[in-house]
Amino acid sequence: MNIDLLFTPQGESGLISAGNLVQKVAGVIFSIETGIMTLEYVDMDYIDLNIPVEKDFHSAFDFNHHIHIGAYAQDHIAQAYQVPFMISDDPYRSQIVPVPDTANPLLAFEAFIRRCTHGQPVHREDLGDEGKMGCVLGDAIPSSLQFAPHLARRRNFEAAPKLAPSNMPSLGLGTSGGGGGGGATSRPRNVTRKKPEGSE
Repeated sequence: MNIDLLFTPQGESGLISAGNLVQKVAGVIFSIETGIMTLEYVDMDYIDLNIPVEKDFHSAFDFNHHIHIGAYAQDHIAQAYQVPFMISDDPYRSQIVPVPDTANPLLAFEAFIRRCTHGQPVHREDLGDEGKMGCVLGDAIPSSLQFAPHLARRRNFEAAPKLAPSNMPSLGLGTSGGGGGGGATSRPRNVTRKKPEGSE
């Protein structure tokens, strides 16, 4: 598993792996002391990434309460979501800040990846293989990346206009009346009808 750390000019960060992560990440911990990032998985397992983050990038993390997680496979974005981000060895940020569920996680990831300009490797399966130290995206330009078909459908659903709930009355379609209410009619109750004169 090869993973890169990418940044936007605004300091927004994300981890991009070459190929899908087998387990879903629940959170990311960064140690200022060692420069090492740790992926915490949903099943309580974890992995320490094996390349320290350069000190020049440390200050960018001050503005990251969450981090993007993505995977690049077969020339497409194959995974994309956001998880909480924690800085250890920092008395002012000693715990993971809860991150509310992102309403549109794929649109958020798309906006992030299209603005990425720089980064570094943070994990390589074989640290001795210099040929694998290049970006996991290869020659692909982040701003040109497209979602895999299964994510593209979800992305389009997120982007589609949402219909607001309506309290408008029924149009009464299928009824012979010209009114728009379409509801049941009611009649006054307990009305005494006067009998015509001469009737028994």
